[in-house]
Amino acid sequence: MRMLPDFQRNSHKRGFFAASSLLLLLAPQTIAQSGRRAPKPAQTPTTAPETDKQPAIPNERDLTQKASLVVAKQPSSKHLLSEDAIFTSVIKRLSEFKNVTAISAGDLKHDAAVKRAKSESESIVVLVEFDVDDFQHGTYFPNSPDLDVKVLVFAPRTGQKKFEGKVYYKAVGGPMLKKDNWPTGTPIRITTEAVGIEAAEQVRDWLMVQERRVKN
Repeated sequence: MRMLPDFQRNSHKRGFFAASSLLLLLAPQTIAQSGRRAPKPAQTPTTAPETDKQPAIPNERDLTQKASLVVAKQPSSKHLLSEDAIFTSVIKRLSEFKNVTAISAGDLKHDAAVKRAKSESESIVVLVEFDVDDFQHGTYFPNSPDLDVKVLVFAPRTGQKKFEGKVYYKAVGGPMLKKDNWPTGTPIRITTEAVGIEAAEQVRDWLMVQERRVKN
């Protein structure tokens, strides 16, 4: 049997060991690639910090005490359509105020409104009176659409008049042009909605004054 020289046997051994080492290095990578991937650790969802909620800033023109209103109207002798529109606007605006409840009592004359107030235990009676302004600057206008609107407030149980406000309705196309000299005089409005809002806000302002008097 032919024997290999020593240096050849040593070369074969080194080659075998090198190949074995290479296989051992590649084996873990092959197993890792062919096997299932390890599940990723569950991530805890991050929640954004809640922002501090700012408390609602109270409106200085809001009532803090509840007020119940019974609102009536006294039409003019002509009972114009604009009168009904203004009255509707008054009711709507009063109902929008915080802590104010307003219900309509329909048509009432002055004496009937006072009587209604005396029969109320808590509700305040508001009367909206209409008067056609057909005599302006010494001239008579029989078909004048302009109105003097008066707002009266009567206390419950006593029927005593507590407040009187005024608004002038200057209809577009009316006979004379009046200038608005508010706050020293009667405010002038040229739409029925604006007249109703002005009248309602005058009542609201009076309620606020009464509320502050009670607190003080």
